[in-house]
Amino acid sequence: MKVCVLFDITRFLTHNGITPRRAISLRSLTVLMIFFLMCLCLTSSAVELDPSKFMTVDQIKPGMKGIGKTVFSGTKIEEFQIEVMDVAKNAMGPKSDIIWVMCSGGPLEETGVISGMSGSPIYIDGKLIGAVAYRAGSFTKRPIAGVTPIAEMLGVIENSEKDVSTGQGMMGGLNVPFPIQGHSDSEIDQINIEPEEPRGNLYVSSLEPIQTPVMMSGFSPKTIEYITPTLKKFGMIAVQGGGTSIQNESDDVKIEPGAVIGIQFVKGDSDAYASGTVTYVDGNKVLAFGHPMTGMGKTSLPTAIGRISLLVPSMLSSSKQGSPVRIIGTLTRDDMYGILTDLTKQPEFIPMKIRVIKGDNQTQEFNFEIAKDRLFAPSFILSTALDAILIATKQVGDYTMKTHSEISIKGYPKLIKDDVFSGLVPDVVASDFATPIYMIMQNRFEDVDVENISLDVTFEDKRTNAIIDDVQINKSLVKPGDSVNVTISITPYMQDTIIKQFDVVIPGDTPEGRALLRISDATANTMWERSRAPMRARVTDLAQLIKLIQEDESNNNIIIELFSPKAGVIIRGEELPALPFTAFSVMNSSKQVGTTGPTFGTTFLKQRINTDYVISGNVSLPLTIDRDAP
Repeated sequence: MKVCVLFDITRFLTHNGITPRRAISLRSLTVLMIFFLMCLCLTSSAVELDPSKFMTVDQIKPGMKGIGKTVFSGTKIEEFQIEVMDVAKNAMGPKSDIIWVMCSGGPLEETGVISGMSGSPIYIDGKLIGAVAYRAGSFTKRPIAGVTPIAEMLGVIENSEKDVSTGQGMMGGLNVPFPIQGHSDSEIDQINIEPEEPRGNLYVSSLEPIQTPVMMSGFSPKTIEYITPTLKKFGMIAVQGGGTSIQNESDDVKIEPGAVIGIQFVKGDSDAYASGTVTYVDGNKVLAFGHPMTGMGKTSLPTAIGRISLLVPSMLSSSKQGSPVRIIGTLTRDDMYGILTDLTKQPEFIPMKIRVIKGDNQTQEFNFEIAKDRLFAPSFILSTALDAILIATKQVGDYTMKTHSEISIKGYPKLIKDDVFSGLVPDVVASDFATPIYMIMQNRFEDVDVENISLDVTFEDKRTNAIIDDVQINKSLVKPGDSVNVTISITPYMQDTIIKQFDVVIPGDTPEGRALLRISDATANTMWERSRAPMRARVTDLAQLIKLIQEDESNNNIIIELFSPKAGVIIRGEELPALPFTAFSVMNSSKQVGTTGPTFGTTFLKQRINTDYVISGNVSLPLTIDRDAP
């Protein structure tokens, strides 16, 4: 259906004098039109409102006054005043209106619209009209707020029961070139189309959802830098501070309009809590925000009622600093017009334990629970791991860290990895630990249930890097079954050169001809394998992905490979090495693509030399395999 619409619109534009080049350039316009049509279909069945409880957009006029409810401090819900400035029809798309209001009272004259106010309910004559959700630009001098109408928010509840989404809310700015009949392309580029000034002399230079503050307690500024780009994509801003409330208010805080509500991404020795405001409670369903958090539709994230510990006025963007009080349920819908929490559904967390052991047998243990969400969990796992390591060790300076990690995945063998890192900046340790979790949770094959995660880090206050300086072999003409003596010179950091000797036995099935004896570190070996057999990385199921991660080399190993240019084939992740030419030709002529492909040579031997150092270096020596060699 979408393809037909795209084709028909493009053909129509071409038929009406728009060049094929411009018709192609209008594809982004077509996509936007399709999005609007989808929104129209989803919102066309209007929600019937109880006139004694709600007020519809067509009843709202400029000049009408009312109140809003939110929390400025602690858990006390306070009222502020509003006056309607305008109703902007179709501001967010077809049948998606915005009610512009001027706010006053409380601290708003000083702060303007505050990050964390998203969802604050607005009432006129005691009837709910919607929720504060947008602001008129960051530098607006007056506290002007955009209110999402309640009818659209109630549609989130209705659509949750039908299991449909009201659209991707966080699409960002779409810069679409609209065609104008009677003008050339160059003329159109020069035309400046400005929006008509709305009634009430309100000119809105930009429309942006109110940022959702994410309180990050127990996180360092450096770690917050890491996660800020991820949160920014979804209209969230990381704020250092917050923490779990020390107030014993868990029994007193009610789930009601105006109360603090938020998403608890992390709890335990660190806390990450994204807060907004409750708009409406319908039995066990709680509406909030008035705009999307991510716009992902169906979701599952822990929801907590909270409190405000601090209000931070700012000329750019004032914000509330909140903290969770208790978990109340699970965020089940994240749609264009708000978020929906189900109070009957218990949220799921991933337990994560990190132990840091220092040379004098001092052990620090950190325990976290990470929201079980494939979108956010990997980033928060990286952030919490990084901070735990930095707190227990140091942010910069000579270090060596040995790591042992275990990831339990329901239905699959436990993923266990051991590695060693050394250098000046330990960030790489947390990154290496979190990358496999990201790959598993973001896999394209199936939903993954990560049951628990553990990481043990043994820390030494010194560097143990070593470079491969020189490699020698006692002969280069060999026959299958021969033993080649290899001498490797490695130079550790600020130490004398060390000589290591060992024998490499040439496998009996090695084909005659040229070969390479490769001596390398883990990183160089991984890059070589990706170029030699690129199809191995194209996994076809989760089991293959886990196997590929498990095969990663440890940084303290010297890896010896015997490589022959005889090509093979990868079939669904499994390698058939050094095929005869006839077999290779048949398989290579197959019409199947995507899961099958050639290898650019075959590895006949792989041997690992374990060392006490983090190795770097890459050397290749030519060999000639000859069955008649002396």
